[in-house]
Amino acid sequence: MRDKLARKFRESWTGRLSHYRQHRNDEHLAALFEETVLYVGLHLEGDLCKSDLWGEVRLDHTAAILLFLVDKGVVERSIRHGRRVFEALPHAESWISQQPALRRFQKELLELVSAVRHELTRRSHARRSRHEPRA
Repeated sequence: MRDKLARKFRESWTGRLSHYRQHRNDEHLAALFEETVLYVGLHLEGDLCKSDLWGEVRLDHTAAILLFLVDKGVVERSIRHGRRVFEALPHAESWISQQPALRRFQKELLELVSAVRHELTRRSHARRSRHEPRA
C-alpha cells in the first residue's frame, strides 16, 4: 500500500525531489518514504495527534505531505549529529500562506510546519541538557 502511495506522490514532485521521478529502482523511493514515515511516527506524532485533523490522518499520508513540502523547498531534509531531521525553513509559513491552491489546507499545513519546528527545538534542548555539566 505504501509503495503505491509513494509512487502516486512521486509523480507530483517537480522541485527538490524531482530526481526520484527518473529513478528506475523503486527501492530508493521506498527507502525515502519509509524513512519519512518513521520520522513522522517517532518525532511528530505526539504533537500532531493533538490536532483535530492530524490525529485522524495515517502516518503514510502525513509523510507524503511532509515530502511535498520538502519538494517545494519549504522543509529541508538533512542529517544532524548522525540523525535524519526535517527542518522547516524560515520562509515556510509565508510560502504556505501565499499559495492559493493550498488555502483550504493552510491551517493544517501550518500545524505540520509547527510540529517540525517544535521537534527540532525539543531535540536541541535534549542535546544541550546531555552536554551540560552535572553537579
